[in-house]
Amino acid sequence: MRPRQLAGLAAGLAGVGLVVGADLFRPDAAPWWGYLLPFGAMLSLVAATLLERRVRPGGSVVEALAVQCVVSAALFTGLAAVTGTLAPPADPGFWLAVAWVVVLSTLGGYGLYWVNLARTNVARVSALLYLTPPTTLVWSWLMFGDPVGPGALAGMAVCAVAVLLMSAGGTERPSPVRAPTGPRKG
Repeated sequence: MRPRQLAGLAAGLAGVGLVVGADLFRPDAAPWWGYLLPFGAMLSLVAATLLERRVRPGGSVVEALAVQCVVSAALFTGLAAVTGTLAPPADPGFWLAVAWVVVLSTLGGYGLYWVNLARTNVARVSALLYLTPPTTLVWSWLMFGDPVGPGALAGMAVCAVAVLLMSAGGTERPSPVRAPTGPRKG
């Protein structure tokens, strides 16, 4: 990574902190440990990205998303069975939410992430992740009327600058990482 991209990485973390930080101190805020869940998800995504670069598994994005959906369905079905909530609600809103998550989050979000990762470098794709908290903030303001404070607005601006800093440079995809082949004979 170039120094400019490292500066963008630091700025992005600060911007996310500003966007999310205001929510931590609201009276109706989620418990502090609830913020660890998206953090864990982000660490998982980073680990998967680095593993993908190292291993270079075969298969298409569609196959990868199908595996993700099957594993997620099995995991959440098992969790629902253990907690006694296996029967889904009949409410149409529930099914709309399920369709929303499957189509927009899984196919749209993760699908586009992996397609972008195949076409450009990790730093550029990772930079786009800094737009997630500001986008979520705007969406919650539009959908639910959640307030947007000055700290969150500043965080949105910092995230935008971070994305510009990290995206600077070429769009070339780096050469694949290859496992060592052992000593040469000869």
